[in-house]
Amino acid sequence: MKSLLITWLFLSFSTQALELPNPLTLKRTLELATTQNLEQQQLSINIALDKIELESYQDGYKTTVDLDLQLARRDNEKLGHTDYSHAFIKINKVLYDQNVEINQNAAKSNVKNTEFALQQFKIDKTTQVMQAFFNVILADMRHETVLERLAISAIRANRIQDNFDVQDASEVELLEKQTLTQFDVVKRIEAEAAQITTRAKLAQLLNMTYENRPDDLVKPDLTHFFKKELDEFEIWQKKIQLSNLELGELKRMLANLKQQRNLEKNNKEIVISSNIRLGGQSYDSSKNGNWRAGFSFVMPFGQSQRQKKKTSELLVKIKQQQLRIEQRAQELNQQALSLWLKLKTLKQRHQALTTELDYRDLYLELARANYEMEIKSDIGSAMSNLTDTEWKLTKNEFDFVIVFTQLQQLAGEDYAL
Repeated sequence: MKSLLITWLFLSFSTQALELPNPLTLKRTLELATTQNLEQQQLSINIALDKIELESYQDGYKTTVDLDLQLARRDNEKLGHTDYSHAFIKINKVLYDQNVEINQNAAKSNVKNTEFALQQFKIDKTTQVMQAFFNVILADMRHETVLERLAISAIRANRIQDNFDVQDASEVELLEKQTLTQFDVVKRIEAEAAQITTRAKLAQLLNMTYENRPDDLVKPDLTHFFKKELDEFEIWQKKIQLSNLELGELKRMLANLKQQRNLEKNNKEIVISSNIRLGGQSYDSSKNGNWRAGFSFVMPFGQSQRQKKKTSELLVKIKQQQLRIEQRAQELNQQALSLWLKLKTLKQRHQALTTELDYRDLYLELARANYEMEIKSDIGSAMSNLTDTEWKLTKNEFDFVIVFTQLQQLAGEDYAL
Protein backbone atom coordinates (compact mmCIF):
# COMPACT_ATOMS: atom_id res chain seq x y z
CA MET A 1 0.00 0.00 0.00
CA LYS A 2 2.77 2.40 0.96
CA SER A 3 4.74 1.72 -2.26
CA LEU A 4 1.61 2.33 -4.34
CA LEU A 5 1.05 5.67 -2.64
CA ILE A 6 4.67 6.73 -3.22
CA THR A 7 4.37 5.78 -6.90
CA TRP A 8 1.16 7.79 -7.20
CA LEU A 9 2.83 10.79 -5.59
CA PHE A 10 5.78 10.58 -7.97
CA LEU A 11 3.53 10.43 -11.00
CA SER A 12 1.34 13.26 -9.79
CA PHE A 13 4.36 15.49 -9.23
CA SER A 14 6.16 14.61 -12.48
CA THR A 15 6.71 17.63 -14.70
CA GLN A 16 6.46 18.10 -18.40
CA ALA A 17 7.72 20.72 -20.79
CA LEU A 18 5.34 23.63 -20.47
CA GLU A 19 4.24 26.19 -23.01
CA LEU A 20 5.57 29.40 -21.52
CA PRO A 21 3.58 32.56 -22.05
CA ASN A 22 5.47 34.96 -24.27
CA PRO A 23 6.35 37.46 -22.95
CA LEU A 24 6.69 36.08 -19.42
CA THR A 25 5.66 38.16 -16.39
CA LEU A 26 7.16 38.01 -12.91
CA LYS A 27 3.83 36.93 -11.41
CA ARG A 28 3.54 33.99 -13.80
CA THR A 29 7.17 33.05 -13.16
CA LEU A 30 6.56 32.83 -9.42
CA GLU A 31 3.48 30.68 -10.04
CA LEU A 32 5.53 28.28 -12.18
CA ALA A 33 8.19 28.10 -9.48
CA THR A 34 5.68 26.68 -6.99
CA THR A 35 4.55 23.90 -9.32
CA GLN A 36 7.72 23.00 -11.21
CA ASN A 37 10.41 22.74 -8.54
CA LEU A 38 11.79 19.25 -7.83
CA GLU A 39 12.94 19.97 -4.27
CA GLN A 40 9.51 21.29 -3.40
CA GLN A 41 7.94 18.15 -4.83
CA GLN A 42 10.30 16.01 -2.72
CA LEU A 43 9.26 17.87 0.44
CA SER A 44 5.60 17.28 -0.47
CA ILE A 45 6.36 13.56 -0.78
CA ASN A 46 8.11 13.63 2.61
CA ILE A 47 4.98 15.14 4.16
CA ALA A 48 2.89 12.35 2.67
CA LEU A 49 5.29 9.73 4.08
CA ASP A 50 5.18 11.35 7.55
CA LYS A 51 1.38 11.21 7.43
CA ILE A 52 1.56 7.51 6.54
CA GLU A 53 3.71 6.94 9.64
CA LEU A 54 1.19 8.88 11.72
CA GLU A 55 -1.62 6.69 10.41
CA SER A 56 0.35 3.59 11.38
CA TYR A 57 0.07 4.62 15.04
CA GLN A 58 -3.63 5.25 14.62
CA ASP A 59 -3.97 1.69 13.28
CA GLY A 60 -3.22 0.48 16.83
CA TYR A 61 -6.79 1.42 17.77
CA LYS A 62 -8.45 -0.42 14.90
CA THR A 63 -10.71 -3.37 15.69
CA THR A 64 -9.16 -6.77 14.98
CA VAL A 65 -11.09 -9.98 14.27
CA ASP A 66 -9.45 -13.39 14.78
CA LEU A 67 -10.66 -16.94 14.21
CA ASP A 68 -9.61 -19.42 16.91
CA LEU A 69 -10.14 -22.95 15.56
CA GLN A 70 -8.97 -26.14 17.26
CA LEU A 71 -9.61 -29.77 16.32
CA ALA A 72 -8.39 -32.09 19.10
CA ARG A 73 -9.13 -35.33 20.94
CA ARG A 74 -7.56 -36.58 24.16
CA ASP A 75 -7.31 -40.02 25.74
CA ASN A 76 -8.90 -40.13 29.15
CA GLU A 77 -8.68 -43.27 31.32
CA LYS A 78 -12.14 -42.78 32.81
CA LEU A 79 -13.98 -41.16 29.92
CA GLY A 80 -12.16 -42.71 27.01
CA HIS A 81 -11.70 -40.46 24.01
CA THR A 82 -12.86 -36.90 24.70
CA ASP A 83 -13.35 -34.23 22.03
CA TYR A 84 -11.69 -30.93 22.90
CA SER A 85 -12.42 -29.13 19.62
CA HIS A 86 -13.64 -25.54 19.57
CA ALA A 87 -14.30 -22.68 17.14
CA PHE A 88 -14.47 -19.05 18.26
CA ILE A 89 -14.59 -15.68 16.59
CA LYS A 90 -12.70 -13.15 18.72
CA ILE A 91 -13.15 -9.41 18.32
CA ASN A 92 -10.55 -7.21 20.05
CA LYS A 93 -10.16 -3.46 20.27
CA VAL A 94 -7.57 -1.40 22.15
CA LEU A 95 -9.44 1.49 23.74
CA TYR A 96 -6.43 3.31 25.12
CA ASP A 97 -2.66 2.76 24.97
CA GLN A 98 -0.54 5.43 26.64
CA ASN A 99 2.61 4.57 24.65
CA VAL A 100 0.68 4.81 21.38
CA GLU A 101 -0.57 8.24 22.42
CA ILE A 102 3.00 9.42 23.07
CA ASN A 103 4.32 8.02 19.79
CA GLN A 104 1.38 9.48 17.90
CA ASN A 105 2.10 12.90 19.37
CA ALA A 106 5.73 12.67 18.21
CA ALA A 107 4.61 11.64 14.72
CA LYS A 108 2.27 14.65 14.54
CA SER A 109 5.23 16.86 15.42
CA ASN A 110 7.25 15.32 12.58
CA VAL A 111 4.48 16.20 10.12
CA LYS A 112 4.49 19.79 11.39
CA ASN A 113 8.28 19.96 11.05
CA THR A 114 8.20 18.83 7.43
CA GLU A 115 5.33 21.18 6.61
CA PHE A 116 7.36 24.05 8.05
CA ALA A 117 10.38 22.99 5.97
CA LEU A 118 8.17 23.18 2.86
CA GLN A 119 6.84 26.58 3.85
CA GLN A 120 10.36 27.91 4.51
CA PHE A 121 11.56 26.47 1.22
CA LYS A 122 8.81 28.35 -0.65
CA ILE A 123 9.87 31.57 1.05
CA ASP A 124 13.52 31.12 0.10
CA LYS A 125 12.60 30.07 -3.43
CA THR A 126 10.51 33.21 -3.93
CA THR A 127 13.47 35.57 -3.57
CA GLN A 128 15.73 33.26 -5.60
CA VAL A 129 13.29 33.23 -8.53
CA MET A 130 12.69 36.97 -8.27
CA GLN A 131 16.44 37.64 -8.36
CA ALA A 132 16.93 35.27 -11.31
CA PHE A 133 14.07 36.99 -13.19
CA PHE A 134 15.55 40.42 -12.49
CA ASN A 135 19.02 39.26 -13.57
CA VAL A 136 17.71 38.34 -17.03
CA ILE A 137 16.24 41.81 -17.51
CA LEU A 138 19.43 43.47 -16.25
CA ALA A 139 21.53 41.33 -18.60
CA ASP A 140 19.38 42.45 -21.56
CA MET A 141 19.70 46.10 -20.55
CA ARG A 142 23.46 45.78 -20.10
CA HIS A 143 23.71 44.18 -23.54
CA GLU A 144 21.89 47.18 -25.03
CA THR A 145 24.33 49.60 -23.35
CA VAL A 146 27.35 47.61 -24.52
CA LEU A 147 26.09 47.58 -28.11
CA GLU A 148 25.69 51.36 -28.04
CA ARG A 149 29.23 51.82 -26.75
CA LEU A 150 30.58 49.40 -29.34
CA ALA A 151 28.83 51.33 -32.10
CA ILE A 152 30.29 54.59 -30.83
CA SER A 153 33.82 53.23 -30.54
CA ALA A 154 33.56 51.63 -34.00
CA ILE A 155 32.46 54.96 -35.54
CA ARG A 156 35.33 56.78 -33.84
CA ALA A 157 37.83 54.13 -34.95
CA ASN A 158 36.58 54.44 -38.56
CA ARG A 159 36.96 58.21 -38.44
CA ILE A 160 40.53 57.90 -37.19
CA GLN A 161 41.19 55.30 -39.91
CA ASP A 162 39.95 57.78 -42.55
CA ASN A 163 42.13 60.53 -41.07
CA PHE A 164 45.09 58.15 -40.90
CA ASP A 165 44.63 57.25 -44.57
CA VAL A 166 45.01 60.93 -45.51
CA GLN A 167 47.82 61.35 -43.01
CA ASP A 168 45.69 63.54 -40.76
CA ALA A 169 46.05 61.19 -37.73
CA SER A 170 48.99 59.34 -36.22
CA GLU A 171 49.41 55.60 -35.95
CA VAL A 172 49.30 55.96 -32.17
CA GLU A 173 45.83 57.51 -32.34
CA LEU A 174 44.67 54.80 -34.72
CA LEU A 175 45.91 51.94 -32.52
CA GLU A 176 44.36 53.59 -29.46
CA LYS A 177 40.89 53.69 -31.05
CA GLN A 178 41.24 50.18 -32.46
CA THR A 179 42.22 48.88 -28.98
CA LEU A 180 39.18 50.51 -27.40
CA THR A 181 36.97 48.97 -30.08
CA GLN A 182 38.43 45.49 -29.49
CA PHE A 183 37.78 45.75 -25.76
CA ASP A 184 34.21 46.85 -26.47
CA VAL A 185 33.85 43.70 -28.62
CA VAL A 186 34.99 41.66 -25.60
CA LYS A 187 32.37 43.41 -23.44
CA ARG A 188 29.72 42.58 -26.04
CA ILE A 189 30.68 38.89 -25.91
CA GLU A 190 30.55 38.98 -22.09
CA ALA A 191 27.13 40.66 -22.21
CA GLU A 192 25.81 38.00 -24.59
CA ALA A 193 27.18 35.28 -22.30
CA ALA A 194 25.38 36.92 -19.36
CA GLN A 195 22.11 36.81 -21.32
CA ILE A 196 22.56 33.07 -21.80
CA THR A 197 23.65 32.19 -18.24
CA THR A 198 20.93 34.23 -16.54
CA ARG A 199 18.25 32.56 -18.67
CA ALA A 200 19.75 29.15 -17.96
CA LYS A 201 19.65 29.86 -14.21
CA LEU A 202 16.01 30.92 -14.35
CA ALA A 203 15.14 27.82 -16.39
CA GLN A 204 16.87 25.65 -13.78
CA LEU A 205 14.86 27.21 -10.95
CA LEU A 206 11.69 26.53 -12.93
CA ASN A 207 12.77 22.93 -13.59
CA MET A 208 12.94 23.48 -17.33
CA THR A 209 15.47 22.51 -19.95
CA TYR A 210 17.52 25.24 -21.57
CA GLU A 211 15.71 24.59 -24.85
CA ASN A 212 12.45 25.56 -23.11
CA ARG A 213 14.05 28.52 -21.36
CA PRO A 214 12.09 31.73 -20.76
CA ASP A 215 13.19 34.23 -23.42
CA ASP A 216 11.10 37.41 -23.50
CA LEU A 217 10.50 38.83 -20.03
CA VAL A 218 8.28 41.74 -19.04
CA LYS A 219 10.00 44.38 -16.94
CA PRO A 220 7.69 44.90 -13.91
CA ASP A 221 6.59 48.35 -12.84
CA LEU A 222 7.91 48.75 -9.29
CA THR A 223 7.54 52.50 -8.81
CA HIS A 224 4.76 52.02 -6.23
CA PHE A 225 7.33 50.64 -3.79
CA PHE A 226 8.92 54.08 -3.57
CA LYS A 227 5.72 56.09 -3.18
CA LYS A 228 5.03 55.06 0.42
CA GLU A 229 7.07 55.74 3.54
CA LEU A 230 9.10 52.95 5.05
CA ASP A 231 7.84 51.93 8.51
CA GLU A 232 10.12 52.63 11.46
CA PHE A 233 12.33 49.77 12.55
CA GLU A 234 10.49 49.35 15.87
CA ILE A 235 7.34 48.40 13.96
CA TRP A 236 9.20 45.75 11.98
CA GLN A 237 10.80 44.51 15.19
CA LYS A 238 7.41 43.93 16.82
CA LYS A 239 6.10 42.17 13.71
CA ILE A 240 9.06 39.80 13.76
CA GLN A 241 8.58 38.91 17.42
CA LEU A 242 4.88 38.21 16.86
CA SER A 243 4.71 36.71 13.37
CA ASN A 244 8.09 35.40 12.25
CA LEU A 245 7.53 31.89 10.89
CA GLU A 246 10.81 30.48 12.16
CA LEU A 247 10.32 31.84 15.68
CA GLY A 248 6.77 30.51 15.65
CA GLU A 249 8.04 27.07 14.65
CA LEU A 250 10.72 27.10 17.37
CA LYS A 251 8.08 28.02 19.96
CA ARG A 252 5.80 25.27 18.68
CA MET A 253 8.64 22.77 19.03
CA LEU A 254 9.25 24.01 22.60
CA ALA A 255 5.58 23.52 23.47
CA ASN A 256 5.71 20.05 21.95
CA LEU A 257 8.78 19.12 24.02
CA LYS A 258 7.02 20.26 27.18
CA GLN A 259 3.97 18.24 26.23
CA GLN A 260 6.11 15.16 25.58
CA ARG A 261 7.79 15.53 28.98
CA ASN A 262 4.45 15.81 30.74
CA LEU A 263 3.19 12.73 28.94
CA GLU A 264 6.30 10.75 29.85
CA LYS A 265 6.15 11.88 33.50
CA ASN A 266 2.56 10.71 33.72
CA ASN A 267 3.10 7.62 31.61
CA LYS A 268 1.98 4.55 33.54
CA GLU A 269 2.09 2.49 30.33
CA ILE A 270 -1.63 1.83 30.75
CA VAL A 271 -3.37 -0.31 28.12
CA ILE A 272 -7.15 -0.73 28.14
CA SER A 273 -8.68 -3.29 25.77
CA SER A 274 -12.11 -4.75 25.12
CA ASN A 275 -12.86 -8.19 23.69
CA ILE A 276 -15.83 -10.25 22.53
CA ARG A 277 -15.86 -13.99 21.88
CA LEU A 278 -18.58 -15.92 20.09
CA GLY A 279 -18.50 -19.60 19.13
CA GLY A 280 -18.85 -23.18 20.30
CA GLN A 281 -16.89 -25.95 21.97
CA SER A 282 -17.39 -29.70 21.91
CA TYR A 283 -16.45 -30.38 25.53
CA ASP A 284 -19.12 -28.09 27.06
CA SER A 285 -22.00 -27.73 24.63
CA SER A 286 -24.17 -25.91 27.17
CA LYS A 287 -22.26 -22.70 26.45
CA ASN A 288 -22.42 -22.96 22.67
CA GLY A 289 -23.99 -19.96 20.95
CA ASN A 290 -23.40 -17.68 23.94
CA TRP A 291 -21.14 -14.66 23.52
CA ARG A 292 -18.71 -13.38 26.09
CA ALA A 293 -17.35 -9.85 26.53
CA GLY A 294 -14.74 -8.36 28.78
CA PHE A 295 -12.28 -5.55 29.45
CA SER A 296 -8.61 -5.81 30.28
CA PHE A 297 -6.52 -3.24 32.14
CA VAL A 298 -2.72 -3.47 32.15
CA MET A 299 -0.40 -1.20 34.14
CA PRO A 300 3.15 -2.11 35.20
CA PHE A 301 4.25 -1.33 38.77
CA GLY A 302 6.54 1.70 39.14
CA GLN A 303 8.31 3.76 36.48
CA SER A 304 10.78 2.06 34.16
CA GLN A 305 14.39 3.19 33.83
CA ARG A 306 13.65 4.05 30.20
CA GLN A 307 10.97 6.53 31.25
CA LYS A 308 13.25 8.21 33.80
CA LYS A 309 15.98 8.59 31.19
CA LYS A 310 13.49 9.92 28.65
CA THR A 311 12.10 12.61 30.97
CA SER A 312 15.63 13.74 31.88
CA GLU A 313 16.59 14.00 28.20
CA LEU A 314 13.46 15.98 27.42
CA LEU A 315 14.21 18.45 30.23
CA VAL A 316 17.64 19.13 28.72
CA LYS A 317 16.10 19.52 25.26
CA ILE A 318 13.57 22.03 26.65
CA LYS A 319 16.37 24.19 28.05
CA GLN A 320 18.28 23.94 24.77
CA GLN A 321 15.20 24.97 22.81
CA GLN A 322 14.56 27.97 25.07
CA LEU A 323 18.14 29.12 24.50
CA ARG A 324 17.79 28.54 20.76
CA ILE A 325 14.69 30.75 20.67
CA GLU A 326 16.46 33.59 22.47
CA GLN A 327 19.52 33.36 20.20
CA ARG A 328 17.45 33.21 17.02
CA ALA A 329 15.34 36.19 18.11
CA GLN A 330 18.51 38.25 18.53
CA GLU A 331 19.85 37.12 15.15
CA LEU A 332 16.58 37.97 13.42
CA ASN A 333 16.54 41.44 14.96
CA GLN A 334 20.08 42.06 13.75
CA GLN A 335 19.24 40.74 10.30
CA ALA A 336 16.11 42.91 10.13
CA LEU A 337 18.05 46.00 11.17
CA SER A 338 20.61 45.39 8.43
CA LEU A 339 17.85 44.99 5.83
CA TRP A 340 16.00 48.08 7.07
CA LEU A 341 19.13 50.27 6.90
CA LYS A 342 19.88 48.94 3.42
CA LEU A 343 16.36 49.86 2.33
CA LYS A 344 16.83 53.44 3.49
CA THR A 345 20.06 53.67 1.47
CA LEU A 346 18.47 52.14 -1.63
CA LYS A 347 15.50 54.49 -1.40
CA GLN A 348 17.75 57.54 -1.23
CA ARG A 349 19.82 56.20 -4.14
CA HIS A 350 16.60 55.74 -6.10
CA GLN A 351 15.89 59.44 -5.70
CA ALA A 352 19.43 60.36 -6.79
CA LEU A 353 19.34 58.07 -9.84
CA THR A 354 15.91 59.40 -10.84
CA THR A 355 17.37 62.90 -10.83
CA GLU A 356 20.40 61.69 -12.79
CA LEU A 357 18.11 60.04 -15.36
CA ASP A 358 16.26 63.34 -15.87
CA TYR A 359 19.63 65.04 -16.38
CA ARG A 360 20.83 62.40 -18.85
CA ASP A 361 17.56 62.65 -20.77
CA LEU A 362 17.77 66.45 -21.06
CA TYR A 363 21.45 66.28 -21.97
CA LEU A 364 20.66 63.82 -24.76
CA GLU A 365 18.03 66.22 -26.13
CA LEU A 366 20.62 69.01 -26.12
CA ALA A 367 23.22 66.79 -27.81
CA ARG A 368 20.66 65.72 -30.44
CA ALA A 369 19.75 69.36 -31.16
CA ASN A 370 23.40 70.33 -31.55
CA TYR A 371 23.94 67.35 -33.86
CA GLU A 372 21.02 68.35 -36.07
CA MET A 373 22.40 71.90 -36.28
CA GLU A 374 25.82 70.44 -37.22
CA ILE A 375 27.35 71.78 -34.03
CA LYS A 376 29.99 69.63 -32.36
CA SER A 377 28.07 67.10 -30.26
CA ASP A 378 28.80 64.02 -28.12
CA ILE A 379 25.42 62.45 -28.93
CA GLY A 380 26.87 58.93 -28.86
CA SER A 381 28.19 59.27 -25.32
CA ALA A 382 24.95 60.96 -24.26
CA MET A 383 22.92 58.00 -25.51
CA SER A 384 25.25 55.50 -23.84
CA ASN A 385 25.18 57.39 -20.52
CA LEU A 386 21.38 57.54 -20.59
CA THR A 387 20.98 53.76 -21.05
CA ASP A 388 23.66 53.14 -18.40
CA THR A 389 21.74 55.29 -15.88
CA GLU A 390 18.53 53.45 -16.79
CA TRP A 391 20.33 50.18 -15.98
CA LYS A 392 21.58 51.51 -12.64
CA LEU A 393 18.12 52.82 -11.72
CA THR A 394 16.48 49.51 -12.66
CA LYS A 395 19.06 47.51 -10.70
CA ASN A 396 18.50 49.74 -7.67
CA GLU A 397 14.73 49.17 -7.92
CA PHE A 398 15.25 45.40 -8.16
CA ASP A 399 17.61 45.43 -5.17
CA PHE A 400 15.07 47.41 -3.14
CA VAL A 401 12.25 44.98 -3.93
CA ILE A 402 14.38 41.95 -3.06
CA VAL A 403 15.46 43.45 0.28
CA PHE A 404 11.92 44.64 1.06
CA THR A 405 10.55 41.17 0.30
CA GLN A 406 13.16 39.62 2.62
CA LEU A 407 12.13 42.02 5.40
CA GLN A 408 8.46 41.18 4.80
CA GLN A 409 9.25 37.49 5.02
CA LEU A 410 11.05 38.00 8.34
CA ALA A 411 7.92 39.71 9.61
CA GLY A 412 5.75 36.80 8.46
CA GLU A 413 4.05 38.86 5.75
CA ASP A 414 3.20 37.75 2.23
CA TYR A 415 5.18 39.47 -0.48
CA ALA A 416 3.21 41.87 -2.64
CA LEU A 417 4.39 43.01 -6.06
